[in-house]
Amino acid sequence: MSSAYGKIPKPATTISLNNILPITKKLRNGTEGTLQSVDPTNADLVGHLFALFNDELERGSTYPQEERMTFEQFKDYFLGYDAFVMTKDGAIEPGQSYDYEDKVLGMYYVKPNYPGRCSHICNGGFFTSPRHRGLGSGLAMGETFLTIAPALGYKASIFNLVFANNEASIRIWEKLGFRRIGTIPNAARLKNSPGQLVDAYIYHYDFTQVLDSA
Repeated sequence: MSSAYGKIPKPATTISLNNILPITKKLRNGTEGTLQSVDPTNADLVGHLFALFNDELERGSTYPQEERMTFEQFKDYFLGYDAFVMTKDGAIEPGQSYDYEDKVLGMYYVKPNYPGRCSHICNGGFFTSPRHRGLGSGLAMGETFLTIAPALGYKASIFNLVFANNEASIRIWEKLGFRRIGTIPNAARLKNSPGQLVDAYIYHYDFTQVLDSA
């Protein structure tokens, strides 16, 4: 379930995320958002992320899945490659307990979008906590993605299904310089658009152009 092509090896990289993370971003209300890798051994955190993502699926407007995931399906889909969480008021420290409902701003994964000769092109899946929407954490996570994904060895990114009525997501990706390279007509049955099929846009970002201009 981690990929339509099965389990795909990640590209090689010589960069350690330990030299990059954590990343801090200033949000709209002055709060600092901190991005770090998800610790898969942190059962409380993973359980909270699992519940958040299933609630997102239940709302039925941003992801294509129609059914809630089992815990094992979630771990395979969201934690099977590289996954990151953004938190408020500093990073999650080992051995500390938190109110994750308040702590977690959002999360995203990065994994290959295609196999083999095209596995240098990644895909990312994002969601923000409903409790903290409107603070700019989606944009902040998108900004970190432009650092994290090339550090993981990817040369480009494709977002396969950005639904045409997801205005917040479209604003983020276009503000960050993603190019809309295609439209899939009548792509989805979404709960926020009953009785109609919603188009989806395909967005692309070329990380090599950023590296070449650096």
